[in-house]
Amino acid sequence: MEAEFRAVEEMRAELAHVRMDIQQLGAARQELMGQIQGYTQDLARSAVELQQVAAVKAETQELRHETQHLRSSIELEKKGYAESYEQGQEMQKKLVSVASEVEKLRAEVANAEKRSRAAVSAGNQGYAGGYGNPNANYAANPYNAGYSMNQVCLVLCF
Repeated sequence: MEAEFRAVEEMRAELAHVRMDIQQLGAARQELMGQIQGYTQDLARSAVELQQVAAVKAETQELRHETQHLRSSIELEKKGYAESYEQGQEMQKKLVSVASEVEKLRAEVANAEKRSRAAVSAGNQGYAGGYGNPNANYAANPYNAGYSMNQVCLVLCF
């Protein structure tokens, strides 16, 4: 019986040892379950972040496309501005030349009006040409002096 008693004691010791192992394994299991739960949460966060990264990549690609479109639009605007600026410069030059021509024409009109007024106020006083002499406006002598020449006033002729 003693042998049986020893066997039972050994079994009890072994049972206690197994129970302690079970408790240790349970604690290890709990610890591992906590780690697994943490890893699962990390994995879920990573999946959400991965989706956000995909969305950010898509948005970045869209912004690149929009930036390229805006750059080409800016280049077109620059070309259009340059062309408009050149046309404006040409139009300004033409405007200046037209204004100059208008001033010349106004001066000619003013001179023509002055000559017209002078001719009207002077009336017809004989030959107005004078051949460069301003005092040559005289009429011929209607009386014959017998010398077969018209007499000229020498004081006014110089």
